[in-house]
Amino acid sequence: MRLSEVWRTTTFRLSVVYGLLFAVGMVALLAMVYVRSAVYLTHRVDDILAAEAAAQVRVAPAALKPTIDAALTINGRNSVFALFAPDGTRETGNLSAMPAGLVPGGRPVEIPATAQFPVAARLIAKRLPSGEVLVVGRDINQLRQIRRIIASALIWSGGLIILAGLAGGTALSLGPIRRLRRLQAASHDIAAGNLMRRMPSSARGDELDMFADTVNHMLGEVERLMSEVRASSETIAHDLRTPLTRARSQLHRLEQAPSASPDQIAQVTAELDEVLERFVAILRLSELETRARSAGFAATDLDRLLRQVAELYQPLAEEAGVRLSLASTPGVTVEADAKLLFEAVSNLVDNAIKFTGDREGYDGEVRLAVEAEGPRIVVQDNGPGVPDAERSAVLQRFYRSERDRLTPGSGLGLSIVAAIVRMHRFRLELQDAAPGLRCVIDCGARP
Repeated sequence: MRLSEVWRTTTFRLSVVYGLLFAVGMVALLAMVYVRSAVYLTHRVDDILAAEAAAQVRVAPAALKPTIDAALTINGRNSVFALFAPDGTRETGNLSAMPAGLVPGGRPVEIPATAQFPVAARLIAKRLPSGEVLVVGRDINQLRQIRRIIASALIWSGGLIILAGLAGGTALSLGPIRRLRRLQAASHDIAAGNLMRRMPSSARGDELDMFADTVNHMLGEVERLMSEVRASSETIAHDLRTPLTRARSQLHRLEQAPSASPDQIAQVTAELDEVLERFVAILRLSELETRARSAGFAATDLDRLLRQVAELYQPLAEEAGVRLSLASTPGVTVEADAKLLFEAVSNLVDNAIKFTGDREGYDGEVRLAVEAEGPRIVVQDNGPGVPDAERSAVLQRFYRSERDRLTPGSGLGLSIVAAIVRMHRFRLELQDAAPGLRCVIDCGARP
C-alpha cells in the first residue's frame, strides 16, 4: 500500500483538516491564557511596586537613606531601591543611573539585567517633595519564565496536535483503503462476467456499505434480467416452434391441395396470430422494463379502478362460467399511473378467469382491502393455484408450468404485472388461497 494512496483518501484529508482546526483552536486558547496571565501578573507587580513606593515616600527624609539600605540588605537580590538627587546623581541604592524612559510619576517600565542588578526588573519612579527621585523595582524573572513556558506550550502543543492528526489520519485511512481494494476486486470479477459476485459490506452501515448495498441491489436486478433473457431465448425457441411448425405444415398442405378451404386458412391465420401475440407481449414488457418512474403519477382511486376492471371483465367471466365479485373500500387512493395499474389488475383478473373457468363450483374474486400495511389490491381465485416452488418462476418471462402448456396465452401476463409493480415501487405477492391463488399488490410497500 503506497503512502500516496493514503494521502489521497478522504479520511486522511478530513483528519488533517480537523487536526489543523483543533491545533489552531488550542493555540488560540493558549495564546489567550498567555496574554491574560501576563497582563494579570504585570498588574500584580505594578500594584506591589506602587505600594512599596508609597511606603517609602511616607518615610522621613532624614531616615530615607538608612531605610533604603536596610531594605537592600534584606532583599537586595529581588528588589531595586535607589534614590537620585534632583540632578540625577545616585545618592544610594543598587541602581547606578536613572533608566531611559523612566519618568517620575509615570507608568512602570522594564529594564534588562545590569551589573548592580543581575536580573530584569520592572521599575516605578516617584518624585519626593525635596526634588529627589525614588526608584522602586521588582525582579520579573519569574514573570518572564511563565511567559516562556506558555509560549513553549503553544509551540509544542500545536506541533504535537498536527503530528497526531497526521498519524491518526494515516491509521484511519488504512481500513477504508483495504475495503476499497476488496470492492475493486469484486468489481473486476463482475466486469469479467461473474454476475453472481457481490460487493462486500460490513456491519458499520457507513457510506461504503450504503454504496455496496446499492450496487448489490443493481447487480441483483441485472442478474435477474440476464437470467430472464437466457430463459426467454430458450422458451421462445420452444414455444414458438410449435405454432410455426403447425403453420408451416398447414401451408405445405395448402400448397399441395388443389384449393384451400376457409377453415384451413383460418387455422393458419390463428397460428400466426398466436406468434404475433407473443411478440406484442414481448415488446410491451420491454417497454415497461425500460420506462422510468413517471413524473405524471397522480392520486388514483382504487375503488373506481377496480370497478372499471370488474365492469370490463364481467362478460368474459360470465362466458367462462365464473362468478366475478367485488368487495372494495371507497376513498382509498395511491400515487400511481392509473392506466398502468389498470393493466396490471386486468392481467391478474384475466389469469384468474382463464385458469378458473370451466371448473364447476369455482369462481374468481376481485376485492380491494385496506390493511395495516397500507392499501392492497387483491385478486383471488379458487382454481388450481400455483405450487410454492413455482411462485417465483411464474413471474419470469415465458414461464409456463407443464400442466398449463395447452392453455392459451403468451406466458408474459404475470411478467408484465411484475414490471408495472416494480416501476411503481409496490410489491407483488403470490399466496396460497387454499384452494386457488391469491395475488396481492401491496401499494404501501417501497422496496
